[in-house]
Amino acid sequence: MEFHRPLLPNGEIAPLSWEIRLFFVNVSWPMKANAKLFTRIYDKATLVLGFLFFCYQNEAEMHYVVNNINDIGLALEGMATYLILVETHLRIYNKGLYKSSFREFLNEFYAKIYMEKSYNIETYLDIQRKLLPTKMCSYAYMLTLVTYFLVPVLGFFSNAHLVPFKTIFHYDLDIWYFYLPTLCLTLWIGVAVVSQLAAESNLLATIILHLNARYLHLQSDLKELQTRLASDMKLSTDKVLGEYRREFIEIVKRNVEYNDFAQKFQNQYSFCIFVMMAFSAVLLCVLAFKAATLGMTTKNITFITWIIGKIVELLVFGTLGSQLIETTDKMSSCYYMANWEDIILKSPKTTDNIELMKLIILSIELNQKPFSLTGYNYFSVSLATVVTILQGAGSYFTFLYAFR
Repeated sequence: MEFHRPLLPNGEIAPLSWEIRLFFVNVSWPMKANAKLFTRIYDKATLVLGFLFFCYQNEAEMHYVVNNINDIGLALEGMATYLILVETHLRIYNKGLYKSSFREFLNEFYAKIYMEKSYNIETYLDIQRKLLPTKMCSYAYMLTLVTYFLVPVLGFFSNAHLVPFKTIFHYDLDIWYFYLPTLCLTLWIGVAVVSQLAAESNLLATIILHLNARYLHLQSDLKELQTRLASDMKLSTDKVLGEYRREFIEIVKRNVEYNDFAQKFQNQYSFCIFVMMAFSAVLLCVLAFKAATLGMTTKNITFITWIIGKIVELLVFGTLGSQLIETTDKMSSCYYMANWEDIILKSPKTTDNIELMKLIILSIELNQKPFSLTGYNYFSVSLATVVTILQGAGSYFTFLYAFR
């Protein structure tokens, strides 16, 4: 397949971790801009066919929930996978329907924001270390996928035609020519769901960490400029002023570039974050209820691994989001503390001083408000939001458990 591969500034193909490569399994990753006609037609066809498969699976799972509405245990067992399915369906097709903008966004990230190992090895290794919890989420999701494939295997040995999810189809699964296509469909749904959640989590974490690192380097460059200014002012004021203004302008330009990318990041993932946060509290409540009521059984592995993956995912995103807010919040202070007043006091050139003051004011105004990744300005990606979601899930769980 002619999958799109973003390029680094030097023209090399950007490295993609195996978790991000899981995007290739479902229909949300864009094709090359110059892909062949057959590839483009195939891509559109799989997008439409996948959408129909998801709708078909949605109906079958909802049918199961409605049919068992009087039994809270069975209804919630079906509701757990149904909520996961709907959330992932929305997230996949939010990207699948806007592949062109997604491709452009990826190109800009890897060309302007992504920090290569050769650029700064310490920063790169620190980012890789901070990505480990997100990778652990991927392993938890992959373990869940293994349990999906074990269901039909166990059914084979018990002479039963089983599918991974709680569903009611409008035909008899005991008939093999109905069962085999249905099994393939449900397994593909399972692969698509897990691959999307694992890949998107890793991509989001990667973008946040690299963007945060860029802002930190910007602050470091400002402090370095400030230190150099303090020592060089003893030499030649005119020369120092010229160099200071040139370097300061370059830093501000980079700042504007990062702010523009941050806004594009917000636009690209606002819907995804809204869906993820909106579903999380109810989903965790339902999963926890089933895990508590099933006890220590083999059947419970799916619910436990999904709970672990979801909670760790939320905590990781909350932590990374809070770090990005904190980093961008310090930007205006870094500009204000950049020793520009020494230049103003010692430089006799009034016009240059006025231009420098305007630049300082502009840079401070650019960073008056810290960047916060949000879901339609309703959910903010921060640790406080995650704690609120977990508290809400705990309250819903307590109510359901008492109701049972």
